[in-house]
Amino acid sequence: MVGKIIYWVSTAMFLAIYLVSTFAYITDTAGAQAGYVAIGYPAYLVPLMMIVKPLGVLAVLVRKPVWLAQLAYAGFFYHLLIAASAHISAGIPGVEIAVALFVLMLLSYFTQNVARAEKAAYVPDWFNRFA
Repeated sequence: MVGKIIYWVSTAMFLAIYLVSTFAYITDTAGAQAGYVAIGYPAYLVPLMMIVKPLGVLAVLVRKPVWLAQLAYAGFFYHLLIAASAHISAGIPGVEIAVALFVLMLLSYFTQNVARAEKAAYVPDWFNRFA
């Protein structure tokens, strides 16, 4: 039971923040592009992220097929890792948000087999003790 609570709370918080950031990209595209340029990334990535972020959220929630959800988790992993390193190297505040999301994403990933009927192949079995 504890594992299910950990999974759903961490997943809900993690995915909600991703959806809010997508909404922010849509409502203030110029501001999002300026933010990307400030940390050293090209502005043309913002429209791509407007598409990829909600698709990743959908893949994690639906989990059909499971490999697509695993691919979404991999994308989130690299996105958050690169975001944190970009904020650190640019000296811009915001790395704390990326680290907090990274922790939520890891909690969600490692407890998913406890809470979901369709099991992910690459989650270690020892996380099942939270069931």
